[in-house]
Amino acid sequence: MNIVFGILVIFIFLFLWIRWQERSGLFFPSRDFYSSPAAEGLAFEDVYLESDGNSLHGWYIPASGDQVVLWMHGNAGNIADRLDQAVEMKRALGVSSFMFDYRGYGKSEGRPSEKGLYQDAEAAFKWLTETRGINPGNIILYGHSLGSAVSVDLALEKGMNAGGMVLESPFTSAADVARTIYFGLPVGLVMSVTLDNIGRIGEVKMPILIIHGVSDTVIPFEMGKKLFDAAPEPKTFLPIAGGDHSDCYYVAPEEYWSSWKD
Repeated sequence: MNIVFGILVIFIFLFLWIRWQERSGLFFPSRDFYSSPAAEGLAFEDVYLESDGNSLHGWYIPASGDQVVLWMHGNAGNIADRLDQAVEMKRALGVSSFMFDYRGYGKSEGRPSEKGLYQDAEAAFKWLTETRGINPGNIILYGHSLGSAVSVDLALEKGMNAGGMVLESPFTSAADVARTIYFGLPVGLVMSVTLDNIGRIGEVKMPILIIHGVSDTVIPFEMGKKLFDAAPEPKTFLPIAGGDHSDCYYVAPEEYWSSWKD
């Protein structure tokens, strides 16, 4: 009886610890802005929109082209941390960008959660199509790392008619990432988040580009390739030799931006 009780206590402890680690290890928002579009010489519009009772903040950076890239960033920092890439995107592609912060990030209200991030992306897409009047076919969904799951969800929910989707440094699922951290243990059985890219990408009905650094130290390169294999046509996979998790556009700019153009 004492042994059974001890095992039960250990199981409960592990369950609570994994749940705590899940939240603390998944979201790393920052409220501090080290830069702004103005500091980078970009014309922009400060945007505030509502998502499930939370005020979200973003930047709309216009360009001369018809296409608009809707950015769904990774799990750390805020939109200011992606500005250098946005500068290069406007220069290389001539497309507009709508960068927004999920709830709890930057100037956006609330607290991040898997469901909340999905709702925030839907609100951002709605702002583009209804407030700005952008044709959904001219919107490119761009998800980096954690944002890849947000992008896939949006593609299946509100963005079905978007022009295309670009996933950079994506993972297969939250459970798979957790297994790489916890020595192969099946911790996904007690996780509350799913972020199931591999189980959902097959339903996406738009052109897909997946970019992954071969030397990614955060999300294994093999995950990006496995996700690509599960994706429907039309699709393209771009491995970046020497690329890490967030520097592919810097390591191989010609390859990187050419793949976007294609």
